[in-house]
Amino acid sequence: MTVLGSDRPIPPPPPQPPTVGLPRDRGVAATAALLNLSGLGAGYLYLRHWRRAVAAWLLTGVLLFVALPVPAEGMSGWWAVLYAAGLLVLAADAWRLARPAAPGRRALLTPVTAGVLLLALPVSGTVLFNDAQERALERALQDRLTAADGLVERAGGSSFDGAEDRYRSALTEYLAVRGDHPDTDAAAEVPDRLDALYGRATAERPGEDACAALAPLRFFQDLPDDFEGPEAGRLAERAGGDLPEPLHGCGIARTGQADMTGAEEPFGELLNDHPESPYATGLAEELGGLRDTAVDGLAGDAPCESLEELRGYNTLLAALPGDEFGQLAAGGEAPVPDGLFACGSARFLSGDYTGAETSLTELVTDHPEHDRAGHAGDILIAAQIAAELPAAGEELPPAPGSGGGGATVIVEVLNDSPNELELLWTGPRTGSETVAPCPDCSIYPTDPGTDSCTANIDYPSTTLELPAGDYHFLHRSPELSASNLAETTGLDADYIYTWCSYTTEQDLLWPDLQDLEDLTEETGI
Repeated sequence: MTVLGSDRPIPPPPPQPPTVGLPRDRGVAATAALLNLSGLGAGYLYLRHWRRAVAAWLLTGVLLFVALPVPAEGMSGWWAVLYAAGLLVLAADAWRLARPAAPGRRALLTPVTAGVLLLALPVSGTVLFNDAQERALERALQDRLTAADGLVERAGGSSFDGAEDRYRSALTEYLAVRGDHPDTDAAAEVPDRLDALYGRATAERPGEDACAALAPLRFFQDLPDDFEGPEAGRLAERAGGDLPEPLHGCGIARTGQADMTGAEEPFGELLNDHPESPYATGLAEELGGLRDTAVDGLAGDAPCESLEELRGYNTLLAALPGDEFGQLAAGGEAPVPDGLFACGSARFLSGDYTGAETSLTELVTDHPEHDRAGHAGDILIAAQIAAELPAAGEELPPAPGSGGGGATVIVEVLNDSPNELELLWTGPRTGSETVAPCPDCSIYPTDPGTDSCTANIDYPSTTLELPAGDYHFLHRSPELSASNLAETTGLDADYIYTWCSYTTEQDLLWPDLQDLEDLTEETGI
């Protein structure tokens, strides 16, 4: 081809218009960037940059290597951030490389439509990954719940004290599943499992006493101190509602075992922490009835046991909070003196003279105005005699003022000893007398026989006026460590008796009452 006026040929046109230096086609650039966001390098393929597509595939491969297999705990968020940043870099690079499309070039698919479809791939992958991660998490959580179930099962055959660590470990696992993954199916199963654990831990076990139920309930009641979340609070509230009954049962059981000090703790907790429960509101009346039963027992066959029980209830009632209990305790003190007398009398008749002395001395010392204090004093005298002469303990001495209406006997007792003489007797009448020492007398080296009380000395003496009858006497000298003389004799109203007491070097001796004829003046009345 030539041009008029020139002899030089004109070159043919290029096969396609030039693109270098032309402005970017925004449609092509957007399509390439959108395709690269798929993570498959499709934007590079669209632009025919094959090597760059390989870099996009490597980026996605790294992500798949990190993410698969899907773990229960998921993938670190930093990997997702880095991958997203990489996709943005790839998209920006595709936008940069995009140029106008060559004339006559036709895509198999509309580029924008293809971009949207390919972009759905990472979105779908994300959804599928999340679903797989959730299923893996559920499996892991179910495994944790199953392991905790095993702890509960093994703990069920032991006492709570021996199984507390297992229960605590199981609770920790249950509450962790519930608290850390609240929206999972496993978390939804936790409340039922907690209820089953609670029932197993608080179940009554054969052979355990009534107080054994308190430990597991207190354990659950204190859960909010160690665990957070509504489930710990729910179990604590349930335990608080269940506590009044075993607190009451524990206290009553301990009172039945005469462990009043042990009963104070559960009763005090019941009254202080659960004052509105029926077990607390009816406790005063219940304990008052038990106290009254102990009072009734003072007149029974075991007065000493009833007295101890009464005193135990009085101590318990005085320790419990509330005026009602204080009034019951004060009212329970009134029968104590009668209990002391009944107990002391029972011990006297059973031959336990030391025990009788303990009870009756308390009555005489602490309750001297009581109407039985005088009789208690006579029984104390009889107990001292009976310790030396068992016949004196065969029956209680008569109460003061109950006898003495018949004939009386005069008994004069002289002391021919430098030591004080104490004379105790029991029979139709009970009493004691002390005869002062004789300063002009001395201890005889041997038995003086009828020579005692014959010197021209004003011997210290005492004169007894007693109802006639059989008596048990005890003669002793408290200042000496010497044997005592205990004798039984009958006092006849037809006679006046004069006795002489003396001391030998070997012992504190007394003339046999049957051998006093030489010193006894018989006087017809």
